[in-house]
Amino acid sequence: MAIEEKPIIQDNEQFAPLTPITPDNYQGKQVIINADRLIFNARRQLTQEAQGAANTYEGGDIHLFSNNFIGLSTKGSIHLNTGFTTEGQDHEQLSNYIALNAPNIFIGMDNKKEYPVEPAVLGNKNQTYNDKLLDFLKKLLDKLSSEYRHTGDRGGLTSPIGDTFVDMRKDFEGEGTPLENSIGELRAILREVKSQHVFLKR
Repeated sequence: MAIEEKPIIQDNEQFAPLTPITPDNYQGKQVIINADRLIFNARRQLTQEAQGAANTYEGGDIHLFSNNFIGLSTKGSIHLNTGFTTEGQDHEQLSNYIALNAPNIFIGMDNKKEYPVEPAVLGNKNQTYNDKLLDFLKKLLDKLSSEYRHTGDRGGLTSPIGDTFVDMRKDFEGEGTPLENSIGELRAILREVKSQHVFLKR
């Protein structure tokens, strides 16, 4: 069965990359800050009671607001850094994170400066699908090793030797090391596919 790949964005003109007007071409009021180096620092720190609390506004922030466009451009690289959190902490309770909230998020552009159309994969949905696929393959191996019969070269009924599928059928429950070249090994690898630090909205 062929699956036709259709881009999510049907009209790229509607989502043409925004390009701000350069300062020398802008007609209107503007402020230009020019120096060899610029540092903006909000120095106030949260009180101990406010640390880790949601919706706490006690200063120590830097905000940028715009009706149309906020652009970050450089000939080098852009770094967005936060402090590290405790290893193993649940992502829903993290106090240090980067949040991107928008109806659509595009990562990367081609040489024509057009938005990408390849959709991201949902980790949980992908794992559910692959778990079902592995369950199906395991049941198929069970059938082949015990119930499958066919006519052999000499005209009699025969079946594959059950021991041939013993190692392939062994599953993995999460403890120890899965057997090599088995259903369990594939399931163990599947558990490691999902990132522990990057999350997508459906």
